[in-house]
Amino acid sequence: MKSYLLIALFGAFGTVARFSVVQITPKIFQSTFPIGTLVVNLLGCFLIGLFSGILDTKFISIDENFKNYITIGFLGGFTTFSSFSQDFFNLVNNSNYLLAFIYIFISVFFGLLMFYLGDKFIHIIS
Repeated sequence: MKSYLLIALFGAFGTVARFSVVQITPKIFQSTFPIGTLVVNLLGCFLIGLFSGILDTKFISIDENFKNYITIGFLGGFTTFSSFSQDFFNLVNNSNYLLAFIYIFISVFFGLLMFYLGDKFIHIIS
């Protein structure tokens, strides 16, 4: 039961972090493009890749429960595929077809790239 509560707590922190980024980024970039969700998802991909790299190299010893708190809890609450989907359809419904497909490309391609970079980053510094 303790693990469930800690996953939920870390998820709540991730959700608040996501909300903060989504609120702040449009003010910085002044765009109708869904930059907030994009930043959250790319950063989340990098962080989960980084965390994965840390675990693969045994750079630091991390308890399996703590790993779950970070990946399932915090990063699960931080990133969101549902918001990505909603943003895509908002662009389509507003006839921004080119932006919609650019958004998909950037999200998927750079999301995979960010995971890879996060995973390999730890190998470079260790």
